[in-house]
Amino acid sequence: MQSPLLDRFRCLNPACPDVDQLGLGNIRHRKWYETRSGRRRLLRCATCGQEFSELKGTALWNVKLPHEQVGNIVEHVTRGNSFKETAELTHTHRTTVSRLTRVTGEHAARVHDHLAQDLQVTSLEADERHGFVGRKDQPCWEATVIDPRCKFIVQNALGARTTDLAVRLLFGARARLHDPYGIVLFTDGWLPYESLFPTVFGRPYQPERQGSRGRLPRLRYRIPRTSGHVRIIKTYQGKRVTDIRIERAAGSQRRVDQELALLGYTTPNTSAVERHNGTVRRMNPHQVRRSLAFARLPHVRQTVSDLVNAVYNFCRVHRSLRVKLDEPVGRRQYAKRTPAMAIGITDSVWSVLRLLRTAVLPTPCRS
Repeated sequence: MQSPLLDRFRCLNPACPDVDQLGLGNIRHRKWYETRSGRRRLLRCATCGQEFSELKGTALWNVKLPHEQVGNIVEHVTRGNSFKETAELTHTHRTTVSRLTRVTGEHAARVHDHLAQDLQVTSLEADERHGFVGRKDQPCWEATVIDPRCKFIVQNALGARTTDLAVRLLFGARARLHDPYGIVLFTDGWLPYESLFPTVFGRPYQPERQGSRGRLPRLRYRIPRTSGHVRIIKTYQGKRVTDIRIERAAGSQRRVDQELALLGYTTPNTSAVERHNGTVRRMNPHQVRRSLAFARLPHVRQTVSDLVNAVYNFCRVHRSLRVKLDEPVGRRQYAKRTPAMAIGITDSVWSVLRLLRTAVLPTPCRS
């Protein structure tokens, strides 16, 4: 008889016909084996005959430390503690913290890429946070696209504040959406957003050629009536905002007004992503202001960012997302929710260890 516990495992062999499918009953318990971190199951797929550990495809694969200690390291790093502080608090070495952060960050990126697909989103907010890598004369901006209704981080991208950063951010976000032609985008006054919006969220069409010779006209993009782009342009004097100008850069004003009513906004703004910027600066040790805990290497900066975003989406409860219970449970009247619960990816609050134990196909992490 198949054990119900084995139903949470799936075959990760890309050549298997039942790859990455749950509840098929093809996973069998082969034997137990001992490791330095505890006793583990050796599993076998009845379809392809592949044998693998129960930790295959997780962030805890081939980790020698106790899993609870790995979870504590991730908790400390995503609370804004530097690698040196985390090493002192968890009684490990700084290089161990750095290595585990890199491994768990790459795994967190794969989990996000695997689960954040076909998202039912009608509006997005985009913004950038300033940072640097190595030295302060080497800027490394972090651009983020967030769903203002569910507070879910859809996509982030790191690099210099150039058009390439906006391209990677917007096209990456578009690939995760169920309907990219029904989006209202709220951004600041950065010009690449305005120039890229028709290409990313518009419908392409080929204009007719004038005459019978020569090249075809360049491909053009028609913005649907279900889409819109609003720019919130701020004027600064020093570090103070002296003026805010709202501009509808593209799309239908009627669609924009409809989305504002759904969000409960009276005027267009980017408050959700700006509040998230403050939260991330407390969670990410490389984004803490007036601190020496900056990243020396670009890949460390990327993996810590991926880890913080995954913990924020799946493990951290957001107060504004709570819903009132039909019947109070004791003194509790509200059910707590994470952004991943609000957007419909999961139905429970994940622990950090559950995030690390989530098995995904061992594909290379995105650059």
